[in-house]
Amino acid sequence: MTSDKSPTPKWIWRFFARLNVTAVLIAVVLLLAVLGSFFPQLPPTIATDPERLARWEAAVRARYGALTNLLAVSGAFRCFRSPVFLAPVALLALATLVCTLDRWRGLWRRAFHQPVRCSDVALDTAPHTASLTAPDAAALPRIVRECLEQRGFRVRTEVAPTNQPTIHLRGDRYRLSPLATLVTHLAVLLLLVGAVLSSGYGWRERVTIGPGETAEVGHGSNLALRDEGFIVARYPDGSVASYEAEISITEGDREVKRSRVRVNEPLTYGGVGLYLQSYAGTEGRYSVTLLTVHDPGYGLVITAGFLLLLGLTVSFNFPHCWVHARIGPQGTLRLAGRADRRAYDFGREFEALVKEIGARCSH
Repeated sequence: MTSDKSPTPKWIWRFFARLNVTAVLIAVVLLLAVLGSFFPQLPPTIATDPERLARWEAAVRARYGALTNLLAVSGAFRCFRSPVFLAPVALLALATLVCTLDRWRGLWRRAFHQPVRCSDVALDTAPHTASLTAPDAAALPRIVRECLEQRGFRVRTEVAPTNQPTIHLRGDRYRLSPLATLVTHLAVLLLLVGAVLSSGYGWRERVTIGPGETAEVGHGSNLALRDEGFIVARYPDGSVASYEAEISITEGDREVKRSRVRVNEPLTYGGVGLYLQSYAGTEGRYSVTLLTVHDPGYGLVITAGFLLLLGLTVSFNFPHCWVHARIGPQGTLRLAGRADRRAYDFGREFEALVKEIGARCSH
């Protein structure tokens, strides 16, 4: 009796491992993100406050008029929290993870475990091949090694144990660059996770504080802000040069931090950032408006951006190239060269390598 295993899981795995599936999902997510950016998104902090929600809806209705109800029903104002957007994002994360798991072994082996010897089939089918005979067979391995090393190749040598020893050389340049694909995949995953954390658990809130007054941050942070003073620096003509507020942060009944907040110089504590937005009042009696921000995905997004830039830079500017050389006992040399498709000038470089080896062997 034989068991009939369903091929469905393997089919699903192969489907999500395809690069064109990932490309389509990226295009869909980007398209939805662009469409969502055309409409104001309802912040969760406003959605839970009836008074602020009414003001927000009035402003939206004044802008879109009769289309407001249709846009609201279609989810245009909650685009980044709607299933229409979250489903492709989840599928993109799944496809990226499957692509990474499906390729990492091959990429790792290609970077660290490539054999020095090359078969006849590989020598015959390589995109770039050449053959020549050197009168001085003993000097040929040294010449090939030096010519490759001058071009930045890391050369390894292996002698085949036969009656008439055959010397194999393999030169690799940028052999670790295939791993940049894994770095790029990791960046995409971190970017998606960071975006989900920011949209699902992040918040922004404007807080206005009068001189000497205290205002709570809210959102379960147990933080309160107190305006300890405000300074306005002016030019000789009386126009404002700069302004700063001294803010103290209390957690419970204890003051935990006090510092000055300036434009583009926020104060941070406990994952909450305080940004000085504006002020109002008269000399000596200024109230300040702060934007309080909690963004748990910010660090992941920044890290993902750096890794994405690193991965793409390495992939496009440092393509993996490798050259096989097999030297027979009679001074016969066979060369085979391969390179990633982004190494556009490798063919010309391979021809120059063959000419240089031939010229040095003839002297």
